[in-house]
Formats: sequence, structure tokens, C-alpha cells
Amino acid sequence: MLCFENGFLMKSWGSFSIFLLAISLLSGCALNKAPTIIYRPGATVETLSSAVSLSISNGDQGMSTSGYMLYKHPDQIRMVILSPFGSTLMEVIVVGENITILDTPAGKAFIGRIDDLPPQGGLENWSHARWVMDVDHNQSNVHEGKIERLNRMGVKELVTFSNGLIESKRLPNGDEARYGDYVAIDGVPLATEIVMENASGKRLRIKLTEPEINTFLATDAFTPRLEGMVPYPLSVLKEK
Repeated sequence: MLCFENGFLMKSWGSFSIFLLAISLLSGCALNKAPTIIYRPGATVETLSSAVSLSISNGDQGMSTSGYMLYKHPDQIRMVILSPFGSTLMEVIVVGENITILDTPAGKAFIGRIDDLPPQGGLENWSHARWVMDVDHNQSNVHEGKIERLNRMGVKELVTFSNGLIESKRLPNGDEARYGDYVAIDGVPLATEIVMENASGKRLRIKLTEPEINTFLATDAFTPRLEGMVPYPLSVLKEK
């Protein structure tokens, strides 16, 4: 069960806080390098829907969970985390600069801009989710090796390519995303494993299962369902 205190996470590490801390940070697990798959040059993932399994660790604490995610290029993400019994524990919806966090069992919704996230407590790095999912292999002619470039948010990143596909991306602060287990779906390359890590040892591994890409997503797929939820401005989390 997700635990909140005065509208925010309790200080003890629960599954909710560990997940939120890890999802926006990066993991040191080794990944398989991009295999020599055959894919169409220029083909990109415009939409994605997939079941996901997540393995999260923070020092000597760890957990595994499952759920599903939706993605629409370049900056719309919906992550749903399920309980072992299949009920929804939480949802995080990112649309551009806006983020909504739903604590489903408690019936609470925290709504605001990413800039309103608290500077600590596990929520502050959710903007990394957009960066991690923005994997555009075709912005460079590099087939093998590394380049420095500015990403869509105007931040410098170091990108490593293998077989013409992105193997890893690193930010100046050391945060890194690694991509592996590539497959080609209708000629479109897709990393079905994403591992994220930061220098403090917080890790997250996301594994996609039976992904579907470039299919129709309903217009309200990234609209939070707030019926029965008590809304709070995301800025209240900064008060903790």
C-alpha cells in the first residue's frame, strides 16, 4: 500500500518513493550491445505501448514490480504501476512540461509543472523520463563511436552509438541511460531493455514485453483520469 503523510510521501522508503526516486535516475547493470539487426534507416518510434517489468535498487534496498506504459514522441509518457494482484497502485503522466502523479489507493492527484517538483525526496528528477525515452537514432550520421551534442532540451549529452543505434546517453552530471536488447519491428529499431543509473548507486531496469509501436493511441491516452480523485497542486510537495 502506498503511504502518504499530510498529502505527501512518508519519509520511510515505501514502494512508491523507491519507484519515483529510481525512475528518474540511472542503473549500472551491463546491457547487451546493440546487435546487428536489420532496420530501416530513418525509421523511428512515434508511439509505443508495452507491458513492463521494473527492477529497482537503492543501496541495499530493492524491489521488483510490473505495469505498463504508453509513449508518444517526443514528450508524452504514461507509466502505470500495478500491485501483485493487478490493481493500480500509481500512475505518472508527463505531457511536455506538465506532470500528474496519481496515488490511486489514496484517491489523491498531484498536478503541476515539472519545475514544481520538490528538490529532493525522489520526485525531483522526473524530467529525466522524457530524456530517457527520447531515443532518436537519426540525428547523427555516426555509426560507431561517441559524439557530444545538445539534446531537445538544450542540454549537452554524450551519446555512444553501436550498429548505428544509441547504446548510451550521458549527461554532464554523470546520469546515464543505457539501451539494449534491440529488436526491429516492421523495420523500426526499438530497445526493449533500458537501464538507468547515477553516481549515488540508484538503479532502475525497465524491460518491455510484447511492445507495439507506431499504432494508434486514443486522443485521451495521456489525459489523467481524475474522477474520484482529490486534486492537489504539485507545489504543495515543496512544503515538505
